[in-house]
Amino acid sequence: MKRLNLPLITDTFFSALCAFLLFFTTIRYYTKSAVLGLIFGAAAALLFGALSFIYISGKMNKSLLLSRDEKNKKLLSLHLSLSSDEYLLKLIKSALGENAKIRGKRVICDDVSYFFNFKMQPLCEDDIAKLIKFKTENKKCVFCNLASHDAAALAEHFAITVKGIDEVFALLKKNNLLPEKYVYEDAAKPKFFSRIKARFNRKICAPLFWSGAALLALSYFTFFPIYYIVSGGIMLILSAFALVINRG
Repeated sequence: MKRLNLPLITDTFFSALCAFLLFFTTIRYYTKSAVLGLIFGAAAALLFGALSFIYISGKMNKSLLLSRDEKNKKLLSLHLSLSSDEYLLKLIKSALGENAKIRGKRVICDDVSYFFNFKMQPLCEDDIAKLIKFKTENKKCVFCNLASHDAAALAEHFAITVKGIDEVFALLKKNNLLPEKYVYEDAAKPKFFSRIKARFNRKICAPLFWSGAALLALSYFTFFPIYYIVSGGIMLILSAFALVINRG
């Protein structure tokens, strides 16, 4: 069952509501006719709502694909870091193709020796030094999650290719070898209240308060104060809510 895209719905509704309020207020002010205001306001809401839906949904789909890949890369990093050497050797061999062969703790393919060093911390110079001391006539390549700047520079100096998690992910994805289920994929999911608390942090209290106060002040000088009072009141409530739930 497809999940309800609440952010898309709320953003579209907000755009449509803004268009309605703008056109309704302007047309009614200049024509003194609430009916004309409602007609033009409704038309504007439908038009701008539809345009907003198309634009926002396109951007969200693109962003979703990118964020999904980034999430999978993080899961893959942890998965590979916690996997056994036997599993990693077989995985790399499958990714490199039929010509690949396992030799000890490396995989050889097309005169290249492929090593791996997946861990939570970036590769350091000592990790690269071990590869430098390894005697082989083949070119050397190491798969890892990430390499430090100094380690990458040392590897380049000794003609050792370093392939980070971006390249590892692309290689496995190309060969349909991404794990069906990552290690600890379902572990430590944040609770609903924790996600709400993360959104409403103390940094947004001041902007919400001053925006709400400004809208309430403007309600004294406008023909339609109710919109300003409601919007300002909501902002003040959210400001207080953000302050209260982040105490302690």
